[in-house]
Amino acid sequence: MSGEVELVLDLRGLRNAPTTPDGFAELWDAVEPALVGRDLAQRQVHELHGPDGSVRLEVARLPHGTGVVDHDTRFAIVAVREQPYLRYRCKHCEASGETGYAPFVCASCPRDDAGGRVCDRHVVILDGALLATCPDHHPPCQECGAPAVFRCAGRSCRRERAWCAAHRRPHPRDPDVDYCPSCYDDVFPRCEAPGCTDIGTVRCEHVSRDLHRCGQRMCTRHARRWQVFGGERVGLGRCGRHGSMRGVAPDELVFQIVVGASARKRKERLPSLQGFAHNLRNSGHRDLALDYERIHRLLDVVGREVSRDRAAAAAISETRPVWARQLAGLASTSQEGRRLVDRLKSLIVAHDRRFGVEVAAAIELAEYKPPIQRDGVVTRRATLFVKVPDHLRGRFIGPRGQNVQAYGAGLGVDVKIEGGRRP
Repeated sequence: MSGEVELVLDLRGLRNAPTTPDGFAELWDAVEPALVGRDLAQRQVHELHGPDGSVRLEVARLPHGTGVVDHDTRFAIVAVREQPYLRYRCKHCEASGETGYAPFVCASCPRDDAGGRVCDRHVVILDGALLATCPDHHPPCQECGAPAVFRCAGRSCRRERAWCAAHRRPHPRDPDVDYCPSCYDDVFPRCEAPGCTDIGTVRCEHVSRDLHRCGQRMCTRHARRWQVFGGERVGLGRCGRHGSMRGVAPDELVFQIVVGASARKRKERLPSLQGFAHNLRNSGHRDLALDYERIHRLLDVVGREVSRDRAAAAAISETRPVWARQLAGLASTSQEGRRLVDRLKSLIVAHDRRFGVEVAAAIELAEYKPPIQRDGVVTRRATLFVKVPDHLRGRFIGPRGQNVQAYGAGLGVDVKIEGGRRP
């Protein structure tokens, strides 16, 4: 440990305290000889008086064995206490004969202007941004020139442009955020349905074949959601003009799903082959919905068409191996479906001796869905969908569904008519 006596020099009693290194050195040259002969161990604070006032010396650390100061005693000044002084002064306070501390720097005053400092009474900080200005540079409204009261949080203004209260548009849910009229309309556009004044939170995601997006804004009351991804994900937004997909050509339907899904900021997985089949079925293409090989070929055709759209082409390329595996699995499933239909025909003939031969000859396989198991537990029974001519459906179902229930029990699966009544 050092053998120096550590002192705190308190200069608040001096009328002309030093402010420079040379001044402090000169002061110490006068103080140090006056300490010779003093016993520093007697008390912690020692005072020296002179014509310019007094100097207090506080003993911060006294080495063991040190007592009376002699010419060989070494000192270390570890701190200096001085009278506080105002370094940054507010020019607006001084203009009125007052003195005020100015912690803020006006963003509009020249950087080399010391007068750009402002106190907390004269500083101008508009709502929306912690940007300080002095009263001389109070921002005017961008539109009318009146004194501004806030800075717009919109993408165009970026909290830099200032606006008056007359041009203030508050955020619908956040009271601390405001917009100018144009930025508000950009962030919260009006619904484009005639006569509607609600906010158009849904953008139409229809894309033309030359890759132009509709983009029409609709409120939740007038917008439609095309649930192409399943119920747990938000469907594609559609305006009134593009809302109905009933009867849309298969290639157009697949095109809209692929391009619409890939254009989203948050990447969406393209539907499975079964997902495309479901959408085709809902649009009226029941036969195509049962032909997964045709759906797979249709996806190849659409994939070539959207190759000029980078996002859509990437989505197709990423999902193509998945579709290939699904198609292979569906081929095996279809084989099992044909086997079940053959057994079903035998059951029909045996069960209905009057009309069984006619009904059995008329039915065809529509689709077979194998059972779903999770953790060894069947969560959905296998289902066999068959095509039955309209004039034979009643005979196939039987009184109160007795026939079709018997067929299902014999096969160990649920038997249903494709596109018709459910037993």
